[in-house]
Amino acid sequence: MQGTPITPTERIDLVGKTRLWLGIALAVMVVGFLGLAVRGLNLGIDFTGGALYQFRFPQKVATTTREEVRLAGEVRTILRRLRLPSAPVIQVAEGDTLLIRLKLQNERESERWRKVIAQALKKRYPNIEEATTEFIGSTVGGELTTAAIWGTVLGLLGISAWIWLRYQILGAGWLFALGALFALAHDVLVLIGFVAWAHIEVNSAFIAALLTVAGYSVQDTVIIYDRIRENLRVRRGWALERIVNFSLLETMPRSINTSLTTALSLIAILLVGGVAVKPLALSLLFGIVSGTYSSIFIAAPLVLVLQKWWEKRQASRPQPVKAVRPTVAGERRPILQVPTERTAPSAQESEGSEEAKAPTGTILRPTPTAPPRRRRKRRR
Repeated sequence: MQGTPITPTERIDLVGKTRLWLGIALAVMVVGFLGLAVRGLNLGIDFTGGALYQFRFPQKVATTTREEVRLAGEVRTILRRLRLPSAPVIQVAEGDTLLIRLKLQNERESERWRKVIAQALKKRYPNIEEATTEFIGSTVGGELTTAAIWGTVLGLLGISAWIWLRYQILGAGWLFALGALFALAHDVLVLIGFVAWAHIEVNSAFIAALLTVAGYSVQDTVIIYDRIRENLRVRRGWALERIVNFSLLETMPRSINTSLTTALSLIAILLVGGVAVKPLALSLLFGIVSGTYSSIFIAAPLVLVLQKWWEKRQASRPQPVKAVRPTVAGERRPILQVPTERTAPSAQESEGSEEAKAPTGTILRPTPTAPPRRRRKRRR
């Protein structure tokens, strides 16, 4: 470990198990892709088009979650007898409002089914009243789908570009950007696959949850990257693997505590919240867990993997021989190049050869520094 002893905290080797972490991430991504290919997404009327019927009771009939579930089950049984063209989505809001979503093709069909549903509900609940009816056409749904896809893609690319510019001053912006982009792609694909397997309805609220998870994940990633940059400056002489591992161990308590407090709030919503907010809370909970894993076990270790790949790629290329350039006093070195202890000179160097090996072109490779000069004692 180049000079300094290993602290008790550093005995946990996260970087040494990078293949395991990346293998788990790839396996989960494959499962999510299979869910998307096999089950598909349960698109709501926001994307497919359809009608939203709103009915209201004169007083609150469901004050608890159990009563809301019971009322929704009764309404679903009534509507099942009508043989609707698609499975309805039923929600109870504020204890006195009943929301029924139905996938339909045109507005004329929406008006016909509105009368049928209203008659069936009034037979069971004589005091229920019609509030509003909304219809979303297939054209509007297609536009929303295109806008959601473009918004997600541009958001991920924008985050990656920002990270690249932020760390480009270090000479390794593209390494950090690729690590963050792969972690974000992992979070998005895993969350979409989970929604597909769970058959949760995908609406405009889910797109907001998706972008929230992406922003939450990249925040943890940037904090880890900043700690790596700081340790590269402070802990000179350390190997790059040790710096990355030490930075992960330093920031891990913060990441876990932040995710845990957010997860506890979402679990409380799942336990006591209404039916309308439970799918959104469940998606956020799963996405935050996935984002925490990707920030710790994917983003930073992947930078190290890419750095090693870049070293091998540059070493395999034939390099022209250049003369050794003398170091100018006060010359500014790249920030990510960590000075290490100077090794003993080889036999060829002791003979004073004029040619030296050309640099390999690596970015994060430590560079040697000149040894300090010894002071000569003056004779009295």
